[in-house]
Amino acid sequence: MVTPREVQSERSERTELSVGELLGILDGGGLHLASGRPEILLPRTSPTLYDPWAPSSGRRSGVLLGIGLHPTEAKTLEVVRESARHGFGAIVIKSLSLSLSSIAALADAEGIALLVADDELDWRQLDALISSALRSAPDSNTELSGLAIGDLFALANAIAALVGGATSIEDLQERVLAYSTVPDQPIDEDRRVGILGRQVPFLPENAEQYAAVFRAPGALWVSGVRPALDRVAVAIRAGAQPLGSIWVVDATGDIDADALGALERAADIAALHLLRARNAADLARQQRGALLRRLLEGGEDSKLIVEQLGLDTAGSFIAVGFQPQFAAGGDEPRMGRLIDLIAMQCEAHQHGTECVVLGNTVYSLFTGAAAADVAGIQSMAERLVARAASALRLEVRAALGSTVATVGEISRSRHDADLVLLLLANHQTVVSVASAHEARSRLTLLELSQVFRDTPRLLSPHASAVLDCDSRTGSDYAGTLRTYLDSARDSAVTASRLSVHQNTLRYRLRRAEELFGIDLGNPDDTMTLWLSLRVVEFN
Repeated sequence: MVTPREVQSERSERTELSVGELLGILDGGGLHLASGRPEILLPRTSPTLYDPWAPSSGRRSGVLLGIGLHPTEAKTLEVVRESARHGFGAIVIKSLSLSLSSIAALADAEGIALLVADDELDWRQLDALISSALRSAPDSNTELSGLAIGDLFALANAIAALVGGATSIEDLQERVLAYSTVPDQPIDEDRRVGILGRQVPFLPENAEQYAAVFRAPGALWVSGVRPALDRVAVAIRAGAQPLGSIWVVDATGDIDADALGALERAADIAALHLLRARNAADLARQQRGALLRRLLEGGEDSKLIVEQLGLDTAGSFIAVGFQPQFAAGGDEPRMGRLIDLIAMQCEAHQHGTECVVLGNTVYSLFTGAAAADVAGIQSMAERLVARAASALRLEVRAALGSTVATVGEISRSRHDADLVLLLLANHQTVVSVASAHEARSRLTLLELSQVFRDTPRLLSPHASAVLDCDSRTGSDYAGTLRTYLDSARDSAVTASRLSVHQNTLRYRLRRAEELFGIDLGNPDDTMTLWLSLRVVEFN
């Protein structure tokens, strides 16, 4: 049973925060001051997004996120002036590795703070970080003040002392991120099991309880199913985005409305902790993705990159490509979900597997014993493709490159995966997953077709004449000859494949010899004719 609290405690009366205090809260969060006005006060409200097509507006002394502003454009200087005139206290831009001295000087002259975000930092995350920092800054007279951002265990202990019960902080997957260790606070078996496994144990009542917590606008009481103890809980949010939850054991029923108000304030601070952790994880993932991209593209520094990624340089390697089939214009939300699905499935197959997006293809790299087990990887890819079809309503093709023995050949494995994807896309087949190993012969013909295109003189002159005639007259001598040679010059098999009588086939072959000067008894001419007609199929 869940019961929302009816009495809301008063939030801190302090309505402003200085730029310097904001940066102190976000220390290490990818934001720094480029101008010289850390004392400027900011309201504890969410930032405003810059819109070039709408007049500047916003609360007095608010923060403006200058999305899309380039440091070298005159428009940026004008936006800084206009922002100051409209009452903004700070404007955030990205330096793009360029000097901001002239913009900083203008900001000082106009009385607005110039904040610079790391180029790698996503604007949406920056918005959530600043919003949470402005909302969560505790008063100096509270037990939540002075906590280092990032220390969730210290926050859990502070909440436990302030609210009066054993505390745990969880993410959206119900994993226990941190828990309190305040002595003499009662706990139950559910908490004990959750701490030991760092995962909330599955219980029939979980779904209803968590749904109620995330629906509630604030903290609420949750009645335990005996022998479990009662709890109070609150959702952790960044704006409307849920991040996790906080649960406090209420063993005696003494937790009152004031304590719930303190819990709600703690949730704001926890949001900042989780956003900072997510931001750091995302930056690390971007850096590793950039390294993997360079590794898949090849280069002289491949061995160094493998060492930076912590991979075994002596092991086997195989690149796998996953290519979604979107309509024109793409589908960013489903692409994001697909990337998450691929990362999760690949990580489950081999711990530490890296994934990166290049163009419209998601690549993963398997190493060591896992890379040598091609059948295992192919089975995983087939399950992933089926999962994408059922859960995301998305058709995905998957291709396994060749298994290679050295770091320098990883780019070759990726190239083979690309070729397999090309084969899957351009040849009528119900197969969605294939490997370079099983498609080796067709891959050879595919690469030979490129050689023939680059060197047209290699194409058989007889094949050129046949193809030109078919193009002009609508005949299909090329199809007849190719099928005949594919069938090892067996007339009965060829006639069956073409669905014609053998006499009709013999007439067509005789006409081809007459029209194009082909000698089907000459093995060299026959071989170059067959190869030319086959590789043309792959153009």
